[in-house]
Amino acid sequence: MFKDFLEKHFHHEGKHYEVFLDDPNDKKGKKIHAFLTALVFIFMGVISFESIWDNAITYQTQIFLFDAFVSMAFAWEYIYRFIKAKDKLNFPFSLMRIIDLLSFLPFFLWLIATGKALVLLRLLRILRVLRLVEDIPLTAGFVKSLKDYLDEYRAVFLLFFVTLFILSFSVYYAEQSVVWTPFNSIPMSLWWGLVTMTTVWYGDMVPLTPLGKILGSLLIFLWPLLLALSSAVTIMVFTEAARNHNATKVHLFKSKICEKCKAKNRTEANYCSTCGEKF
Repeated sequence: MFKDFLEKHFHHEGKHYEVFLDDPNDKKGKKIHAFLTALVFIFMGVISFESIWDNAITYQTQIFLFDAFVSMAFAWEYIYRFIKAKDKLNFPFSLMRIIDLLSFLPFFLWLIATGKALVLLRLLRILRVLRLVEDIPLTAGFVKSLKDYLDEYRAVFLLFFVTLFILSFSVYYAEQSVVWTPFNSIPMSLWWGLVTMTTVWYGDMVPLTPLGKILGSLLIFLWPLLLALSSAVTIMVFTEAARNHNATKVHLFKSKICEKCKAKNRTEANYCSTCGEKF
């Protein structure tokens, strides 16, 4: 699967794309894709701007017009892809198409029925940044390689939660001898354990008993070990993805080029896989 994905990006010649927006050799498609991606980042700046003081009221018209423009641009792309799609029945149900739909639908729903919830749904437009994963083979390869290391990640997360629950429960019972203890429930103790293990430590809850302090110290020292285990697994995943990425690139760039259609083929091929020309 990883190899097929890379060939999609490095084996361009002679390949048929459903829409020109997906063709990395189409200059117009690349410009439109870059423009739509830029709109997402500009939108992130706009929502940050409108959250400052009373900018949302002062620049209400400008923000509305920008939202309308962005929504119509994303709606155009979605409709165009739907018209060109061969499998229109399954088109709306793919992950990327759902993200595309959510990038413009809340705006048009808000025009029909205003509501704070619909305004907040505009933030779903940021999900379009995930589309960049498709354009970076190494990133996509990293995501795919995660599947091979699910057992390792499960083991790390299991250790994390077991440690969190055992020590948080223990601190809860250890602190019950204090009259006005902030550890008044197990959920609150779990909250303390979580912020302590992740070294955030808001300071809103502090063990007061000697046993509670010892258990809290143990929790602090165990977190770096669990973080190291998680980091080691992630490094292995990234190393494997990078190795596969580089190996596939080398194979593709050393491939045979068809003189007739200019398509790339495997070095051992005797006929072009695109036009059938004999080498």
